[in-house]
Amino acid sequence: MKKRYIILSVLLMILVIISEIFIYQKKQKVITIGIYSDSSWDVPNDNEYKFIDYVVKKFEKENPNVKVKYESGINKNDYLEWLSQKIVDNKAPDVFIVPSEQFGFLSSLGTMRNLNYFMDLSGLNTDDYYPTNLKAGMSAGKQYALPLESNPMMMCVNTDLLKKEHITIPKSGWTLNDFYRICRQVTKDTNHDGVVDQFGYADYSWKDAAQAYNAKLFNSQGTASYFNSDKVRQALTMMEKLYNLQKDYKVTADDFDKGKVAFLPMTLAQYRTYESYPYRVSRYSSFSWTCIRMPGATPDINSTYVNTSMVAMSSQSTHPLLSWKLVKFLSNNGDVQQKLFTYSQGASVLKSVMKSKDITENLQKENNADNALTEEKFVSIMAKSQKYPEFKNYNNVMQTADYLINNALENGNVEVQLSNIQNQIQEELAK
Repeated sequence: MKKRYIILSVLLMILVIISEIFIYQKKQKVITIGIYSDSSWDVPNDNEYKFIDYVVKKFEKENPNVKVKYESGINKNDYLEWLSQKIVDNKAPDVFIVPSEQFGFLSSLGTMRNLNYFMDLSGLNTDDYYPTNLKAGMSAGKQYALPLESNPMMMCVNTDLLKKEHITIPKSGWTLNDFYRICRQVTKDTNHDGVVDQFGYADYSWKDAAQAYNAKLFNSQGTASYFNSDKVRQALTMMEKLYNLQKDYKVTADDFDKGKVAFLPMTLAQYRTYESYPYRVSRYSSFSWTCIRMPGATPDINSTYVNTSMVAMSSQSTHPLLSWKLVKFLSNNGDVQQKLFTYSQGASVLKSVMKSKDITENLQKENNADNALTEEKFVSIMAKSQKYPEFKNYNNVMQTADYLINNALENGNVEVQLSNIQNQIQEELAK
């Protein structure tokens, strides 16, 4: 009798446990997040899912009745196709990462929910962010995505080469005229064999020059272009001067790696990747270098372009409040943003994180101490930054512009071709 009682008690306990699990699962809500496995910035990434696994674990711990799920194995090149198909099938993830170059396209489809109401409801402090990063997720004055990670462009400088030529290392606030003067001074035949073997720059483009003049290329809707404007003309005239310094030579980033070039534009993600072990062993180990702000036509111009990856809530989500909670958690939680900096190659979008002692020490340890990207340098870079234009057809139009202008530079007839280039770009916008 006693044995039967024990068995019945055990069975009853099992039934209670099963019942509790069933009730818990009934209460438990599942939200999904769309992500890709590799870096947002096209640099090596050894950490893959470490960041998102950290986020999921931390978010679920703080929200016990929530389960966050994601689909693994999607790389960045396939991500837009994967996400588009999910949207078409009405199975879009509740929350999804938005690559910087795809924001214009995705916002044009109405796939992202307007976040202004949720921001007001939760009292989100927009001053937490660098303005350029926050603006990246705006369209027509509405916030459709919050910033996740930042990747500003910087100018890397071969400091050994400049010291050899008795040239002072430029400071933040230097100008395009300074850039041209130094490039002209260092471009020379150093071994007197009749062949130029030292150069001023590699990979500085007409787009960088246009940004240096704060030249507006398109209107915000992507319906009008301004390639025939005075500022664009000034930028291309300067680019022609720079191009002519070394037009008979194809100078590349490989030449910078070999210590033969003074300047090379580089993103923060590239800088962090190639100044750290093991990549530094094969790159930039034979000379000293540092990074500073991109030059502007005048010191006050926002001469630095910044790419920003973002996080958005799907307009199809059936759990909007919970999805907003995850969006804010990814973008605005200091611990999460600090972990993102550790596992990724870009920068946190929160001012407080980038100014923290841990980040400063991380940068010092990560890089050669003499050339490390300090907090002061980063703040200087972000203070004069601007987001990339964003409209549905931007990437395709810029490919056309790039081909036409580079061809004109090579043929030495930019001034003659500019009106024709303007007409062709306008036709492309109308498609």
